[in-house]
Amino acid sequence: MSSYTLAELLRKTRTSPQIRDAVAVVTEARSVSYAELDDRTDRLAIALRAEGFAHGDRLGLLMNNRVEWLEIFFAVAKLGGVLVPLNHLLRPAELAEILEDCGATWLAFEPDFADTGKQLRSGRRLIGIGGHSERAGADHDLESLIARTSSPATGARVNTARADDLFLLQYTSGTTGTPKGVMHTHSTVLWNTIYQNVDRQICRDDVWLVVPALCWVAGLHDYALATLWAGGRVVLGPTSGFSPALLLKTIETERVTGAVIVPTVLKRVLAAPELDQHDLSSLRFLLSGGEPVPVPALEQMQRRLPNCAVCQGYGMSEMPTVMTMLQPQDAPARYGSAGKACFGGEVRVVDEHGVDTAPGEVGEIICRSAANMIGYWNKPEATATALVDGWLHTGDLAKVDEDGFIYIAGRRKDMLITGGLNVYPAEVERVISEHPAVVESGVIGKPSPDWGEVGAATVVLHEPGGLDEATLVAYLNERIAKFKLPRSFTFTTEPLPRTTSGKVQKFKL
Repeated sequence: MSSYTLAELLRKTRTSPQIRDAVAVVTEARSVSYAELDDRTDRLAIALRAEGFAHGDRLGLLMNNRVEWLEIFFAVAKLGGVLVPLNHLLRPAELAEILEDCGATWLAFEPDFADTGKQLRSGRRLIGIGGHSERAGADHDLESLIARTSSPATGARVNTARADDLFLLQYTSGTTGTPKGVMHTHSTVLWNTIYQNVDRQICRDDVWLVVPALCWVAGLHDYALATLWAGGRVVLGPTSGFSPALLLKTIETERVTGAVIVPTVLKRVLAAPELDQHDLSSLRFLLSGGEPVPVPALEQMQRRLPNCAVCQGYGMSEMPTVMTMLQPQDAPARYGSAGKACFGGEVRVVDEHGVDTAPGEVGEIICRSAANMIGYWNKPEATATALVDGWLHTGDLAKVDEDGFIYIAGRRKDMLITGGLNVYPAEVERVISEHPAVVESGVIGKPSPDWGEVGAATVVLHEPGGLDEATLVAYLNERIAKFKLPRSFTFTTEPLPRTTSGKVQKFKL
């Protein structure tokens, strides 16, 4: 099975007439069948190889949700390359840090990010799309690359990858304040997909709506790939400007059967005046996560859509992306629980000695699965800490009840979740503390009725009045994504409270 790679998700259509002509991916502007997707990615792979793209080359991908995102995904997979999805919300300086860390020699971007693409050239080969490639300073236009190459002969394989080849670098910030590249092979990504197919019994009749951005784990790796493997249809929603009305219309028009919707978005959808104006009977499964779904929202969903299962999941970039799941029948009585381990993975809560905790006792979540990452890019120490004897140590704290249901108790990684997006205080603190007027800073999460959590920063200044909030916010806007910005600031000249070992006592903030 060493030759079974992500390319096989499309390759199997050649021997499956029922799937070959079916629509694989659809957006508001375009749709593509499985046969077309396989053919176009073959031709793109051939063209890129002719241009010098080599096995193991890293390609940064900066795009909104669109068919071309997946075309590049599969072309890179067929070439044995490494895809580096780039968060479209990050600033150029943050993106440059990621591209330099992984040594990416290629960058693909769309017109919305043309200015950013030019700033990130730095010796890289640029691929543009959308007819604006030349104006954006790109070396290649995606459509031109595909058009100049004829379709391979029937049965020909454009696939130089192996199952254990590194394929994906999914960057996630960590408690050190610097990005970490989570390494996944073709095999680990495929195993993650297999588990989801088993858990939710995805089939050819399923229509999966991608609500998050494809660059995020929840966008691509939560059931979208599983749907493609099953021969179903993937509908790509817009990357930004979320609209409950548009979401509801899309579900009705496309006969969507499933989607990932974080609790903050779900609450907006349930409050939308258009909710009762659309036929949503096709929905059979919604996955939510990041924070517990309020019981009233679950009850409203049950009344409005009795045939739709609302499941709550817990996972991470290090995978499995859906590590645990709380089934709808358990949710009302287990509010706040992350559920139990999904198929194909083992999940435990252990103490500092690696011994399983007793019910009600807080410990660390660890997971063992064939979908686990193989490590962090160029970070052997972080890898050795996270992967111990085959177990992924998540850094997240939890407890289990007498029936084995897991409850998240805190985050050893000191992460907060705002609007479904992960924010690591250490990264924000690092940028704040780079301001010349700042001695140090501490960022914590505070509850928010709209966003789940928001950041609150305590900023220690060299001298009183040396910096105000408006100036600091303007400074941060240049350097970090807007969703990472703290929503409140406290300025002081007093040092942050610390333990005798020098660690900040954030509970005092």
